[in-house]
Amino acid sequence: MSNILVVTGSVRPNSVNSKIVPIVEKKLKEQGDIVTIADLAALDLPFFNEPVSPTDPTFAPTNSQVQKWTQLVGDADGIVFVTPEYNHNLSPVQLNAIDWIGKEWEEKSVVLIGYGWRTGGGQAHDAAREALSVNLGARVSETQANLFFTKDIAPDGSVIDQAAVDEKIDTALASL
Repeated sequence: MSNILVVTGSVRPNSVNSKIVPIVEKKLKEQGDIVTIADLAALDLPFFNEPVSPTDPTFAPTNSQVQKWTQLVGDADGIVFVTPEYNHNLSPVQLNAIDWIGKEWEEKSVVLIGYGWRTGGGQAHDAAREALSVNLGARVSETQANLFFTKDIAPDGSVIDQAAVDEKIDTALASL
């Protein structure tokens, strides 16, 4: 049994994220994991503006929401990002959340589950892998789930092809 943190990727009302996150949560619980959802809308992290980088050994967040976010990441055995693709990148709220943390990412297991039009979130995953793995030392799985609009899921997030969605998400989560 692992403690898994699922990180939302959108703060928009009625976002596709609100349909995909529960699928991921259910699958993790079915395999016996303890699941915590990091709802970035509810966390309401300030825009990163500290004078020192979180990778600096002297960095210590003073904002209570950032402290809570840092604790969530630090306590997790693994992290699943549910990523929309915004202009071939992660959503700004996810980028900001990543930027707030330094040492807690080191050696952290990360899986990426994304969705979008052309790459099913693949380009967002490339950016996440660069930020988390190369820059921050997380262990980002090469296995990822890419859900495509009009093929796997509808633009409103409802599932079109349940077997494909299950297979893609199950395969990605197995790599955690």
